[in-house]
Amino acid sequence: MCGEVDVWRIKTVVVSIIVLASASRAADWREDLSNKVSIGIRDAGYTRAVLDCGDDHMAFVITLKENFEGVLYTRGSFHTRRGPCFLDATGGKEFALKFGYKDCSTRYNDDLGAHVNTVVVQHEDDLIFPGDLAFDLRCHDRVTVNATMKGIKSRISLVDPDPGSSKSPSKDEVVATSLSSVVTLTPARLTPPKEEL
Repeated sequence: MCGEVDVWRIKTVVVSIIVLASASRAADWREDLSNKVSIGIRDAGYTRAVLDCGDDHMAFVITLKENFEGVLYTRGSFHTRRGPCFLDATGGKEFALKFGYKDCSTRYNDDLGAHVNTVVVQHEDDLIFPGDLAFDLRCHDRVTVNATMKGIKSRISLVDPDPGSSKSPSKDEVVATSLSSVVTLTPARLTPPKEEL
């Protein structure tokens, strides 16, 4: 009987040490991850992103460089996990979301004269990581909005996919605008392509 109690105590102590060590490592991992990981704006991983502004809806189409099995969603719709605001991709390179101006957390900004939303392209189903993308979408219902955005009908720009980010767009913002209802954004090129003869 004494031998059984001692074995039980030894097992209890060993299990307690393992649990404490695991909890300590998990806390260290969380601290290291939160202090060193910066999501940020990334202008890579896609070949084009298209916004089509309809009379009562907007459609977003993205073509990625590699096979994708993550999720696409409008900001604020992640937890619903239902279309038309959310798409769980099972492979492929081209994906689309189409939603009404009254759906998917789309809001109207009076100052811009535009319906505004953000689409996030997240490679991991549950967490945002560096390499994920987000696009700010604007469909203007007034062709001449103001002196700085004269004639813009549609606009798409890269933004930080992290919803907690307080970074404001820089002067080097990656953006495309159009006088028509359709606008296409492609990754910025650091050097112009060579012309072929």
